[in-house]
Amino acid sequence: MREFVPVDVLQPGRGNPNGREWISGVEFDSKGVYLASVTNIGCLSVHDYETLYCKSTSNQIKHGRKEKDFRNDTKPILHISTHEKLDAVRWNPTNQDEVGCVSERSSKILLFDIACMSVEPSEVLKRKPKSSLQQNMEHIGLSDMAFSHNDKFRILACGLDGNLHLWDRRASKSSCSVMSVSSPLSPLSSLELTSDEQVAIVGSKYGNVYAWDLRGGRTSAAFLSHKEVYHPPLATINIGSLLGKISSLKAQTEIGSSGIQSINIDPSCQHQLAFHLSNGWSGILNLNSLKVTHIHCPPPPWIREDAPTTYVYHKRKPAWLHTDSIYAVGSSLGNGINFLDFSPDMKSSCYVTYDSDDLQTDIEERVGHSLNHFLQASSSVVSCATHPLNTSIIGGTEVCAIFHDNFFNYSLV
Repeated sequence: MREFVPVDVLQPGRGNPNGREWISGVEFDSKGVYLASVTNIGCLSVHDYETLYCKSTSNQIKHGRKEKDFRNDTKPILHISTHEKLDAVRWNPTNQDEVGCVSERSSKILLFDIACMSVEPSEVLKRKPKSSLQQNMEHIGLSDMAFSHNDKFRILACGLDGNLHLWDRRASKSSCSVMSVSSPLSPLSSLELTSDEQVAIVGSKYGNVYAWDLRGGRTSAAFLSHKEVYHPPLATINIGSLLGKISSLKAQTEIGSSGIQSINIDPSCQHQLAFHLSNGWSGILNLNSLKVTHIHCPPPPWIREDAPTTYVYHKRKPAWLHTDSIYAVGSSLGNGINFLDFSPDMKSSCYVTYDSDDLQTDIEERVGHSLNHFLQASSSVVSCATHPLNTSIIGGTEVCAIFHDNFFNYSLV
């Protein structure tokens, strides 16, 4: 089985001299032509995917897995240093020349036009403070963002201030609507839109999932107004409480409170919302029943014998493969990616009603179904992205990007 091939995406001389840089976000454009990545030290890079593919394949043939032979040999099309920590990058689906970036240390959205090849953002959107208390909270930034597929002028972002912010670029460079959680300053961490874009789903660092009706009981004119509009959440779900209702899980381990690092809607089954927690667990929240139907519970990374005293678990950003409900998660215990079988039926290896006493019978019934699988990498994987047209995987690590092509060509054992 072929393993991941590392390819550097950090331009020479731009790394952190303390060696503590990592790729905090990666994403393909809608056609899979370009790959954007951001780092915790403020670098935005855009790569031509075909060049990255050819170079990684060539390196594998020539050098095997010697990572030192891959470094600095694939130059990005665009490399920008923003001089501030970046936490998420998104492509604009209505304008594939535009990427947006957000930082948990800044209340602004930075938009870049890659066609202009400029190191300066083409547009900067600002978060409008909801109250006078937030006037001096510029350092409490935005953790995630989303472009609208249906409205090219609408952008959303969630922040550490506990608010979901909406922009209408026709009206202002400041957010025109704010949706808040009931708890003040409940930091939000990850954002997803449903396929019809009528509902925004947001995860929080306190372990809650919030859902907002973007229609808000009003017409879309509410998003065009210069006046601030308030909308409470449509629903609030605590993942820890739901996990506590799984008797088999509760009998095996203590279920504490863990923050949500990432949420992702399954592209092949829209009622499945995947979540990844700060303790390294991943699972599925069924949006129809509002129950946890799948769970993967590795030991927390900080209990490892080799874990440093001041262990920092970087925010993981998993990704769905576009078919068969397989969830790719950077492992918290080793260097590589876990491919989790989250298929929406009881034959899934992560289904919560799984009975270990019937293991042999259950395996026999899973003919044609994938089991959980691990692929080795050269370093710890923080963020993942899947190609929109095939099963290629990109994993962002602490130093470089790792490449693996055509996942389904390999046996899943």
